[in-house]
Amino acid sequence: MPKAYSESGKERIRRTLLQKGREYFIRYGIKKTSVEELTRAAGIAKGSFYKFFDSKEALFMAVHEESEAKLQQDMFRKLEGISDPAERIRAFLKNSFLLLEEDPLLRMVFGTDDLASLAGFMSTEQFGEHYRRDLSFLGEMLAGWQAEGTVRKDLDIDVAANMLASIYYIVLRKESIGRDMYDKVTDMIIDCLSGYFAVTEQRNG
Repeated sequence: MPKAYSESGKERIRRTLLQKGREYFIRYGIKKTSVEELTRAAGIAKGSFYKFFDSKEALFMAVHEESEAKLQQDMFRKLEGISDPAERIRAFLKNSFLLLEEDPLLRMVFGTDDLASLAGFMSTEQFGEHYRRDLSFLGEMLAGWQAEGTVRKDLDIDVAANMLASIYYIVLRKESIGRDMYDKVTDMIIDCLSGYFAVTEQRNG
């Protein structure tokens, strides 16, 4: 008979799985991390894992979402005190690229072995929901900036949010592009978007 857990016990086990998942995924990658290793670290039976996550790929996405939330908090802290619209958008884009480059989960998942491990999961509704949450975050941020006068009033928020979500994938191409060219490309993207998105006196006039 499956073991019953209290609510506090469930939360403790879930937190342990997230913590150990992050540790093991970064150290070994998704493919080489087993459910058995994760459950042993959490002190539960292997079959009990599926009471918390549908698969180890689902656990990875939960770990990644936590990491993403921290990246967002860190990025907004870096924007404090910047009032000029173009400079605020420029700082957001520049810091976003830097934080994404530093995220070990992002670097790991798009490696050949881990991408293959996630290939089936990436076509699921759960992955689609993750992408929609990213778009929602970007859309809400841009709409807020539009309301406060940082982003131009005629900017199409939906298109702009999808554009931002798309350009971050260039981080995954850094090695093939080469460091020098990558820096030049991201600098051009930042210059173009900060100039296009930001409110200016001429546009407001």
